[in-house]
Amino acid sequence: MFKRFLKFGLVGGFGTIVNLVIFALLTLAGVHPLISATVSFIVAATFNYILNSVWVFKDRGHKCTKTLWVKFMCVSVFSLCINLIVLWIFLSKINYLYSQAVGIACSMIFNFIGNNLITFKEKK
Repeated sequence: MFKRFLKFGLVGGFGTIVNLVIFALLTLAGVHPLISATVSFIVAATFNYILNSVWVFKDRGHKCTKTLWVKFMCVSVFSLCINLIVLWIFLSKINYLYSQAVGIACSMIFNFIGNNLITFKEKK
């Protein structure tokens, strides 16, 4: 479980980079930070879904399917809500990029638990 969490964290780290780069580019282009966060989330979550399917949870025998992607996105949308609430709270207090990073960090644990128990649960 710990090794899986580390892999999940590594994938999440790369996903965070994808998220922050897209978020920064959109925000710098004049898009509102909450909209930028939503778009960057969708791209990063899809990136994370693919890497989690083929690397982190591959031993559980799940194939990359639309159904599995929908489950992953449902867990991720709840995580996005956590992210957006934290972003909104911190947006007036610290830089928008730091606010987004804090939001991502706050949602990571829920994301792992949800994907471990729901999306990529062990087949019996």
